[in-house]
Amino acid sequence: MSSLKKKSGFLRQLPYWLLALPAIIYLLMFNYAPMFGAIIAFKDYKVRDGIFGSEWVGLRNFKYFFSSVDAPRILRNTVLYNLAFIFITKILVAAIFALMMYEINSKLAAKVYQTSMLIPHFMSYVVISAVLMIFLNPTSGMFNVIRQQFGLEGIMWYSEPKYWPFIIVFVNTWKDAGFASLYLYSSLLAIDSSLFEAADLDGAGKLRKIWHISVPALIPMICIIIINSLGSIMSSGIDLFLTVPLESTALIPTTDVIATYTYRGLKSSNYSYTSAVGLFQGVVGLILVLTSNGIIRKVNPENAMF
Repeated sequence: MSSLKKKSGFLRQLPYWLLALPAIIYLLMFNYAPMFGAIIAFKDYKVRDGIFGSEWVGLRNFKYFFSSVDAPRILRNTVLYNLAFIFITKILVAAIFALMMYEINSKLAAKVYQTSMLIPHFMSYVVISAVLMIFLNPTSGMFNVIRQQFGLEGIMWYSEPKYWPFIIVFVNTWKDAGFASLYLYSSLLAIDSSLFEAADLDGAGKLRKIWHISVPALIPMICIIIINSLGSIMSSGIDLFLTVPLESTALIPTTDVIATYTYRGLKSSNYSYTSAVGLFQGVVGLILVLTSNGIIRKVNPENAMF
């Protein structure tokens, strides 16, 4: 009798399984099957020998990476840039945008502003690098032209590494802060309007209502953003760090991250070494996700993801 119930239950859920099938196949093919290839991180992989025929070298690739002079630089750049992206782009600026959007009473104006903030997110970094050249071109760039008008010398922007941490963070914020604000804006839309009515009766001003009602409503979503973002803190978009600086070798001290480092390794066919770096990224990301979620769960279980 129980087997008949299970069978009938499966038949009732069959349409849902069929709907989920393409996504399941996609995950198995592109997320789980490639994990088998991580074994080459422990081998001296040769294409002619294949994965199984290549020599097993254990942790040699990892030791080579951590003992290299490049490791401190790319680890520092990767972590610091991603921390800036999390706390400046996805939290600080995105929260300000969300709060500003929430205070707009006109639905038409809100849609116009929201659309204008989303447009940069869908622009290619190739286009963004071309736009940036209008401002940073060494000879005809807008910034150098303005400097020359005041009798100052032009700056060779693509040869001066010290300016690029600010440029990279600014470009990332301009591109992604508007899109990130949507998640926080959705949290504000869930606020019970009676809270603001009660605050009005108590004589609270606009800033007090924002600080004591709107900002606390953002905290659960901010916790989720932090947990998700920490999982990818060791990985960075290669487009931002490769295309925007125009692959300038002079800027490597401040624009070289793990993504660009592994890209150069793949170009030189050093598959085992780059696979070891990639595996290190994944393991650190997993540890950070579990750790951050555990800390948040200890402080406030309602704000944890799991």
